[in-house]
Amino acid sequence: MVDVPDMFAGEVRDQRDALWRLTDQAAGLTKAGDLAGLRALAKEIQGAIESGNSIDRTGGHLDSNIDDIRAALNDVYDAAFPVRNADDARDVLDAPWPTARRTVALAAIVDRVGWPTPPLEPLADRAIAAGDVHLLRLLVLTPLGRARRETVARVLDALHAAGELDVEVIEQAFADDEYLGYAIVGRSPSDSAARLTPAACAPVVLDYFEELAWRLTTPPEPEWGRLPEVLVPRGLRFVLRAVERPADRRMAERFGPAELTDDERTALVEHLRDRPDEQRRYAFGLRLPAGDAGVLLPLLGLPGAEPLLRLVQATSTTEAVRQDRAAILAAVGRAGVDGARQLLALCPSELISAALGWNRTAVHKRVKSNALAGIAALGLLPLADGETVLDRYLAVREVAKRGPKLGPNRRHSHAAAVAVALDHLAQVAAFPDAGRLEWDCEARIAAEAPGDWIIGEYAVAVRLSGTEPIISVSKAGEQLKSVPAGVRKDARYAEVREHQERLRDQARRMRTGMIERLVATGGTLAPDEFARLRSLSAGAAMLPALIWQDHAGRIGLLDEVDLDGPLTAAHPFLLHERGLLDHWQARLGQLQIQQPVKQAFRELYLVTPAEGDAVDVSRRFAGRTVDGKVAGQLLSERGWSTHGRYDEHQASRSAGPGISAALTCDLPGYFGGGDVVVGEVRFLSAGSAVPLAEVPPVAFSEVMRDLDLVVSVAGQA
Repeated sequence: MVDVPDMFAGEVRDQRDALWRLTDQAAGLTKAGDLAGLRALAKEIQGAIESGNSIDRTGGHLDSNIDDIRAALNDVYDAAFPVRNADDARDVLDAPWPTARRTVALAAIVDRVGWPTPPLEPLADRAIAAGDVHLLRLLVLTPLGRARRETVARVLDALHAAGELDVEVIEQAFADDEYLGYAIVGRSPSDSAARLTPAACAPVVLDYFEELAWRLTTPPEPEWGRLPEVLVPRGLRFVLRAVERPADRRMAERFGPAELTDDERTALVEHLRDRPDEQRRYAFGLRLPAGDAGVLLPLLGLPGAEPLLRLVQATSTTEAVRQDRAAILAAVGRAGVDGARQLLALCPSELISAALGWNRTAVHKRVKSNALAGIAALGLLPLADGETVLDRYLAVREVAKRGPKLGPNRRHSHAAAVAVALDHLAQVAAFPDAGRLEWDCEARIAAEAPGDWIIGEYAVAVRLSGTEPIISVSKAGEQLKSVPAGVRKDARYAEVREHQERLRDQARRMRTGMIERLVATGGTLAPDEFARLRSLSAGAAMLPALIWQDHAGRIGLLDEVDLDGPLTAAHPFLLHERGLLDHWQARLGQLQIQQPVKQAFRELYLVTPAEGDAVDVSRRFAGRTVDGKVAGQLLSERGWSTHGRYDEHQASRSAGPGISAALTCDLPGYFGGGDVVVGEVRFLSAGSAVPLAEVPPVAFSEVMRDLDLVVSVAGQA
């Protein structure tokens, strides 16, 4: 056994003792030839291990202390269920315990040798194409390998189409993944507003779920632990059961939003018409998640509040989502101020209240704790007395500085919240978009320089050396090499330093934000956008060091292209395609130009012959083991979102308009939980994989650049 903290050592010993007893029981069943008993016992053993691995039971230490028990179980189950043909997937999968021998055989069959948990996707594709019912059932019932949630749904669909989808398969599928319902009903676990295509088997699965849900919640005591998550039942009977049990929180969550027909909604209104106000309000709350609570507003004395309710529900999220301020004000006007206050008392909305300026103190408090919706609400607050647009802009930028100190995924969502806050502030300040607000405020920062300070006998100013603002001090016209102590002690020197930091922050934002984004996407600037960017001191310093393509296709430095039309930042793929990459690398060296971001020397990745033609998946980095925590941080810094083990993909990011990159990995639950084995990467458009040869080359290169960095920096020897 490895060292276990004293507080958990006793619990781990007890769990081990219990598992040894079960192992001995399995050995006895093997001698008796009781294969059915061994199958049932395997589930009990796996359940005991999962229970023992819980943090509150053993601090998560059990799993690392049962290698000897697993080895004994492997011997028992290999003896009872010997592998007769290691090349036959059916033979390998048809066993109740995932022995090491079977795992190795499965990895060889799916061509993933060395993977601790081989993927089942290749077998699923084969079984679905062949209509192999036996193999399809095994893919769900086997404890070997892993399958993405969407793959399991496809297997269930194939069994449904063959008329072979039964309760045993459905129950096992949900036992393996209690959140399988996301794929069945077509919901995204990361985006509640997204609506995907439901599985064809959804009606059959829902029939099973509704029968189970009604039976498990019939008095005396509901058995919520046995009910799959996500799925929502259909029918008024479920809503009325929730209305009748207001003390049962789980009943409200699971049955309150039950799917209703129009006739059932009408029946619900009639049922509540003569009921007490308290029950009406409770029913209103139950129907909010279903999206049809508006039918109950007349019963609450709020007949004109439907548009405002729709907006309130659109803002009911902990994420930062852009809102239309004009639409909010119009809906409040229709509901009336008193009606709006009553509705917000029933279903609060931080963003709606912020647009009206009703929760200023609360918003500032939430921003201090980096709440995403609070950051978005900061931009919607009306300007306070004496507050300028620049004041608010700088306040939002200060919030943005906290992002790099946050966790991997949170950095990404924090930056997105800041972007939404700037969009909201642009609406408050009557700018057409956040970009115009940003240009205007950045120009004000540069233009509103305080000028020179006269501190005693010294003239003090902030000057730019390239893109770096430096403090310049002179005496009687003679430039000094350092700032005298007397100047540093003067109260006005704080103003000098503050202005220096503002210009430094501006240059940093421009380099890591605007300029990096332009180069990474091969972005284009219209003449007025380019002129505004160039009007900033940092822009004037950085832009001449970049390589541009003008509207006529000419490529060159700033003084070599036509500035009267759109300008595109040349991605290295463009230079490669034109046969100019080596030329520009050499020329920049000759001119001793140091670019603000990597451009000519940016790593370039092209589709290989093995990835060409109709291939829609890249295995370029598959099988590489990386430190999960480091990998998650690197991915997040480059705009990736990381997901859990049972999600369709374990990491994803936008790769341009209408296309996203999706990476599969083998990981212990989540990034940061241990080592991660990198898998395949796909590019998706409208949910479907795009052949790699059809992926925009710039998007392909940048995604591969991200992943190469991850395996290089986070790779395990």
